[in-house]
Amino acid sequence: MAGVAEYIKESYIELTQKVTWPTWRELQSSAVLVLVAAIIIAMVILGMDQIIQRLITTFYNSLT
Repeated sequence: MAGVAEYIKESYIELTQKVTWPTWRELQSSAVLVLVAAIIIAMVILGMDQIIQRLITTFYNSLT
């Protein structure tokens, strides 16, 4: 049990004294970058989905 307590103590010390936390401005710019990347990836997936849907629809319509 002492090992767990020591682990928690060392983790707390590392998080408060050794970790370099980003500034508020850095955090905002990173968040904007992630949001833009997520939107771009979503648009690419939407485009691929639309293309595949049209190909499959065309293929099934050509069979009938």
